[in-house]
Amino acid sequence: MVTKTTATYAGSPTAALNAVQKQMDHVRATEGGRATGYASLIAVRNKLKELSTGGSHPAVSVTIKRAKKASAATASKTRSGSPKARLTRKRQDEYTTAELVSALEGAWSAIRTNHTEVPAVVIIVGSGTATKQAKYGHFAPTRWQHGEQALAEVLISGEGLKRPVEEVFTTLLHEAGHALANVREIKDTSRQGRWHNQKFAALASELGLDTTKDPRIGWSPCTLRKETAATYKSVLAELKKALIAYRHPEMVAGTSTKNNNNAVACACQCPRRIRVAKQVLELGDITCGVCEATFVIDE
Repeated sequence: MVTKTTATYAGSPTAALNAVQKQMDHVRATEGGRATGYASLIAVRNKLKELSTGGSHPAVSVTIKRAKKASAATASKTRSGSPKARLTRKRQDEYTTAELVSALEGAWSAIRTNHTEVPAVVIIVGSGTATKQAKYGHFAPTRWQHGEQALAEVLISGEGLKRPVEEVFTTLLHEAGHALANVREIKDTSRQGRWHNQKFAALASELGLDTTKDPRIGWSPCTLRKETAATYKSVLAELKKALIAYRHPEMVAGTSTKNNNNAVACACQCPRRIRVAKQVLELGDITCGVCEATFVIDE
C-alpha cells in the first residue's frame, strides 16, 4: 500500500520496491520532486533496497516527519560563501536555461506594458562572437513563423550575460528600439545595421535610454537612465536572479585561408551572409527572400 506520506508492504520486497518506484515516478511526473510525501517515498525505497530479496518479511512502515525551520541562531552559523548558503531555490547546483529565458521574456513583457507599440518577439540566447563583429544582441524581423503570424527575433548573447543586470536590460531596451523602428517603418540603421542614426537615438530616448555617438557605429552605445531603472526595479531584481551563468567567447583562428575565386562577402538586414563573385554582383541586385533587403558588400 503506497500513499503520499507512507508506504506499507508485506511479502516480497522486490514487488514492494517496484510499487514504490512506480508511485514515485507518478508523483514526480504530476507534482514534481517537492510534492508532499515524496521524501517519504524515497526513504521507503531505500529501506526496501537494504532488505534481502526473495523472502517474506513482516509489514514495514516508514514515515518522515516534517523538517523544522532552522532557528535564527543556527542560520547565522552558515557562512555566506558556503555551498549551503549559495544553493538557493533560484541558484541551483545544476544550471538550466529555463529560468534565464523566462526572466528575459518577463522583462520584454514589462517593456511592452510600458510601450504598447513594441511587438511580441521570440527571445533566444546564443553566441555573440561567432561572427567577425562581436555583439551583445540583435533584432531580426520576420525571422520566426507562428501559424499565420510572422514574429521577430531578439537575440541576447551568452557572452554578454557576464555584465551587470542593468547592462543586460539596456541591451533588451536597445533591441526594443529597433523593434519600434520596424513597426513604424523607420530606417534607424545603415551599413548592414552597424551604423545607428539619430532616428534610433530618438527611439532609444523614448524607451528610457541615453545614447552617445561612436565614430564607428553611430548612436548605438546606450546607458540606462536612473528613472528608467527605478521604473523597472522589480524586473531588474528578477532578471538578476537568473544571471548566474555566461558563455565563453568563440575561439577565432589567428590565420585565414586564401580565396582565389574573387568572391566577396555580402549581407542583408537579417543579417544573412552570402559569398558571391564581384562580376555576378555587378550584374544586378540580389534580394533576400526573408527581409526583402538587398545584399550589399559586408566590409
